[in-house]
Amino acid sequence: MTSEERDVRAASTPPGKPPLVDLTAQARATQLIADRSRSAGIWSLGHLKICWAALLAGGLVLGVIAAVSSGLGAVLGVVMGTAIVGIFFTVSAVVIAHVGATNPKTVMLAALFTYVIKVVALGIVLVAMPTDGLVNTRWMAGAIGLGLFCWLGAHMRYVWTLKIFYVDPG
Repeated sequence: MTSEERDVRAASTPPGKPPLVDLTAQARATQLIADRSRSAGIWSLGHLKICWAALLAGGLVLGVIAAVSSGLGAVLGVVMGTAIVGIFFTVSAVVIAHVGATNPKTVMLAALFTYVIKVVALGIVLVAMPTDGLVNTRWMAGAIGLGLFCWLGAHMRYVWTLKIFYVDPG
């Protein structure tokens, strides 16, 4: 606040009353928080960034362990398992966010339909994959398990730390 604004404010304050308090900084901070909580509405895909980061970090650590202990087949299994988890969750999030933003009444139907398609596709991939092939299926299963924990943990952290206003600050 400039000195001119202070002078105007002091002159506009009636005698016997305390001067007005400048809450401009607090209002700006509140607006920034409100903007973050409404970044893309309830159909936001903001969680994907942190979830992919956690998934890739977990996959990288497991990949290094696989390379040291079991070789190329194990590394390929880890890469494939990590990719399966990432694609599985990302497809769901994108479809649900798109359908929710365009037609919220059909979100449950879209989510269930997407889930069935993903499970069938995963089943086809797993049945078509030879157990004695180049990809080590045990390491792939381990990567899927670790990937699930990494993704869900990151998603929970995102939701728990997102500032959502339940009462409009305005």
